[in-house]
Amino acid sequence: MSEVKSTEARKAMFEKLSGGDAGKGLKKSKPVVKSGLGRAKLLGNVKKGTKLSHVKAPDTSLTRAQKSAFRKAKAEAKGESFVEKLDKEGLAFFNEVAASKASEQVIAFLNAYWGEVGSQAEFIYSVSWDIFKYADMHAKGVHYVHKYSEGHALEFDIGLYFYERLCKFLDENKSWKAEDYAPSQPKLMTAIVRKKELRDKVDVNFDGHVSMIEYLLYQYREFANPADFVTRAMTQEEHPEILKARRALEEVNKRIAAYEAEKQRLTDDSKKKGVKGLTAKNMLAQLNSGPLWEKLQAALITAEAAVRIATKKYGSGRSYGKSEGKDNTGGKGRAFGANEGSIWWLNRDLAEKKKKYGVKKKGKK
Repeated sequence: MSEVKSTEARKAMFEKLSGGDAGKGLKKSKPVVKSGLGRAKLLGNVKKGTKLSHVKAPDTSLTRAQKSAFRKAKAEAKGESFVEKLDKEGLAFFNEVAASKASEQVIAFLNAYWGEVGSQAEFIYSVSWDIFKYADMHAKGVHYVHKYSEGHALEFDIGLYFYERLCKFLDENKSWKAEDYAPSQPKLMTAIVRKKELRDKVDVNFDGHVSMIEYLLYQYREFANPADFVTRAMTQEEHPEILKARRALEEVNKRIAAYEAEKQRLTDDSKKKGVKGLTAKNMLAQLNSGPLWEKLQAALITAEAAVRIATKKYGSGRSYGKSEGKDNTGGKGRAFGANEGSIWWLNRDLAEKKKKYGVKKKGKK
């Protein structure tokens, strides 16, 4: 090119290279993508708005995670990263989780996203889950906690009530609006906009309800979405020791319900006049030394032992995978599908129950 010394010479050279027979014999080339994951990555570069209706996920020897990556890339290209379409198997699994108790949905979510959401666990336990239960009690006309049977989902109108109560609680309790809990803060919007949001974005399985898992996936959508949750959660199975601890805490719940029901009955009767009122007052004074209290304390001791064993075995991030049927970390710490969420929840729930119903040490009120 050093011989080209003038504009005319350069122009003549360009015309010679680009015209005439210079292009003959050359074939058009297309990018070759041999692997499904490669195709998923390629699709991820498609600009938003591009028509992708005829693009299908490759079905040759892909893992579920790779298929999910393809669907996620396709959805992001279409601007639909949160509400990804679940396949038949994924939707069935999601519906199974969404039909379980709200607390079990939370545990499944925490296990799947502990690395991303572990710092928000206390907010979810003390605020989100608590207000979700309150909204469900409101919908069912239940006024006492001991009479409440934990539900799994809220109708849209009650879902609006849930968000209303959540926003009001946060306004009245500024400590929960600290920077540490920024990811958990709900976005303020009008009831009309909120209802549309619930219908179009939160209700993953389109059943007209908002389950706890749907709320969590939507609230933490920066890193979570239904398809990814299914991919993560389906790799995990609850270890027998963790299940045993959870069952022990459920027994504590039953003992608490029985104790609180009797306490409420005696409290109501103590307000009556005459012998019946005096008898109720006397029985109420002795309630904490009676058989119901003793059974509650025994259940708490059993639950504490079960939680301690589960924590010792699986509290360091060890996991119990479906494929192995045993600890699949090799004793090296956190693995995909670990039980940190379950262990944290068990210990937090036990601490709450001991705080309210445990035997107080001498010198403490």
